[in-house]
Amino acid sequence: MSLLLKSLDSKLISLFQKNMREHFIVARPKMSVASMPDGVVLERRKIVGPRVIIKNRRHYGNVRNLIARWPEAGLGESENFKLVCVLEGTCDFPIGNYGLKFGEGIFLIIPPRTPHPEGVLLPYHGNNGFCDMLNILLHPQAVQCYITRSRQEDDRVRFIENYLFKNVRLTTTFALLMEEMVEDGDNSNSIGADLLGAFLKSLRREIAEKHYINPGPVGRPMPQRKESGDFKAELLRYIQAHVNQQLTLEGVARGMHLSRSQFTCRVREETGQSFIELLTDYRISEAKVLLRDSDWTITAIAGFLGFKTPAYFYNVFKHVTGETPGEFRKTKNK
Repeated sequence: MSLLLKSLDSKLISLFQKNMREHFIVARPKMSVASMPDGVVLERRKIVGPRVIIKNRRHYGNVRNLIARWPEAGLGESENFKLVCVLEGTCDFPIGNYGLKFGEGIFLIIPPRTPHPEGVLLPYHGNNGFCDMLNILLHPQAVQCYITRSRQEDDRVRFIENYLFKNVRLTTTFALLMEEMVEDGDNSNSIGADLLGAFLKSLRREIAEKHYINPGPVGRPMPQRKESGDFKAELLRYIQAHVNQQLTLEGVARGMHLSRSQFTCRVREETGQSFIELLTDYRISEAKVLLRDSDWTITAIAGFLGFKTPAYFYNVFKHVTGETPGEFRKTKNK
């Protein structure tokens, strides 16, 4: 059983037998100690270092993760709504110009453009030295749920589980929850508790029925670099980070800081393939995963993986595999 499913069954869904209206925190530019739930510590903390705008940085799957960073502080801003909660342990979580210390049973809502820990760079465990945290991220037409682990003995946060859900009702419910809590109207906490309860129960059903893509886009592991001179690993990292784009030999060569001729020779020497062969193999491999593990349309998969048109994707896939995308999906899902 996955850790997420186990946590839903043993902790999260059962919380709604209590007064969930007292378990929410919404990160805002100004917060007060008096508004915090019992057991939560709020401290003023100034963000260290300059804010750096990120231009044209996109992660796998055309997901724009960060729009700005504070490199010295290990914080980032994104355009996504996010909800986090502690599954085990306690956290010391920087959020904007504050620090929040809390444990299990608290749901922290992070609106877009709110500075918070960026990826795996800033450990957030509390004084007990460990913290497992559920992160729920709202994408356009999808929800991503991933569990991160912060341990005193580690210098980086680790991704433990990572799922992307394309269910429309699940996504809509989570979006309504975020909007309701941030707007803070009459009875927002009560309505938010009902929406969160419905969301978690729907999420549990989607996991049990395996209606997800694993891993999701943010936090998706990149090919590991064995050493600084591992050209093939560097090239695969570049392709994975830009796979949704119209990649050209010249453009990727520039991205790898090589001339066209140098790049062509290195690709052939290191991989035994041409750049186009390597790129095609990678995209077809990713397409197989999406056809097998998701309910995305062929048109959506084609765009997701950077093919010029669905027809071009159809022809390339059939040429490489001997099957059309539809035939492959039917065969693998029997």
